[in-house]
Amino acid sequence: MSFRFTLQKILDVRESEKLNAEKEYSQATRQFEDVATKLYELLKQKEGFESDYYQRIESGIHIFQIQQSQSLLSQLQKRIDQFQVYTQKARENMNRKQEQLVEKSIEQKKYEKMKQIKYDIYVEETRRQENILMDEISVQQFVKR
Repeated sequence: MSFRFTLQKILDVRESEKLNAEKEYSQATRQFEDVATKLYELLKQKEGFESDYYQRIESGIHIFQIQQSQSLLSQLQKRIDQFQVYTQKARENMNRKQEQLVEKSIEQKKYEKMKQIKYDIYVEETRRQENILMDEISVQQFVKR
């Protein structure tokens, strides 16, 4: 008689759900990293542009160049604002996927724990049955003498 866990199919489904949740979390993390990296690059670009802009102002530039620079800075700030929103949404999505992963992991662990308990009970019962059988064999051998 071999051990058979009655809820094995449910455990398999929970494992599958956990794997899917891990993939989704990994994908959400990658997406967040990509968007955050782009935001960082835009901020770095703006910082470099601003320092160059202030250096040119100190050395003296035409009003037309100042207007162009202000326009470019304004556009760059709009893109930064956009990417801040994208980054926040990606972070929220990543956190939501992490929570789902934790929930799926807990569910899977519950079923694994139940399986382990059932297995321990099975092993104990098997030992008990073997001991009973060994006792009967011993008694029969004793009686035959």
